[in-house]
Formats: sequence, C-alpha cells, structure tokens
Amino acid sequence: MKLGGWLVMLTAFVTILTIIGIPTGLNPILQKIGINISPASQLISTNLENSTFWNKLFSSGTGILVTLIAAGGAVIVGFFARGYDTSLVILPFVVFVAELYITAFSSIIKYVSAFGQWWLTSIMVVIFGSLGIGFIMANVDYFANR
Repeated sequence: MKLGGWLVMLTAFVTILTIIGIPTGLNPILQKIGINISPASQLISTNLENSTFWNKLFSSGTGILVTLIAAGGAVIVGFFARGYDTSLVILPFVVFVAELYITAFSSIIKYVSAFGQWWLTSIMVVIFGSLGIGFIMANVDYFANR
C-alpha cells in the first residue's frame, strides 16, 4: 500500500478511536475545527462556522488575506520548484499522523492493560505493532523513491 493510503487509513483509525472515547490527542484538534465529543463518546455539537479554525481563516480581514497569500505562495512555489523534492511537503503530514498513531497506541495499551488480561494486551500489541511496521515500511518506500 502506498504512503497516501496509510496516512488516510491511520487518520481514520485514530478518529474512530477518538469517537469511541479513547484519548488519542485528536480531541483538541477536533474542538478547534468545531466538533465537540464528550468523554462518554457522545457527539455534543458540531459548529464549523463558529469554530476557532473558521474565525482565524475567514472572519477577519487578515485571515482572508493570509489565506489568499498562502494559496498564491503555494502556486508560485509549485511553479518554480518543479525540480525540487516534493517529499518536503508530505513530511509534516507524515510526522503528524505518526505522532497521533503513537499517542493512540500508548492510550489503547494503557486502557487494555488495566483489564489485567495479558492475552488481550498481546493481541493489541500485535495489531498496533503490525500497523506501525507497515506504516514505517511505506515511509521507507516513499522517501527512498521506490
């Protein structure tokens, strides 16, 4: 599987774990976007137009100006940087998803270890470990240009 597929799959996986109620580190990001989930795994509210993200980008004149400048800058950089390595653009997304995945892995292992069942913890380690190894292999393939 290619790196893009792994990024989407792990992001969806971490989002599902967040919705289930396992602390993965995604709650503050979802709250800035305007999605509030209670600790009891219930959707409290969704309000994109009144979120911090929306207000920073579109409510003030400076937010719209920064958005337009960033979009124009991206077009200009893309026009002049055709010969440069595009992996520098992908790297922040890879690091972000890896950090979310590691936080989710740590949280689920702590949660399952609290049950005191070694076999359940072992199953979770095998599942999360194999997903982590697959993600690492996809990164090696992508950044080694294979």
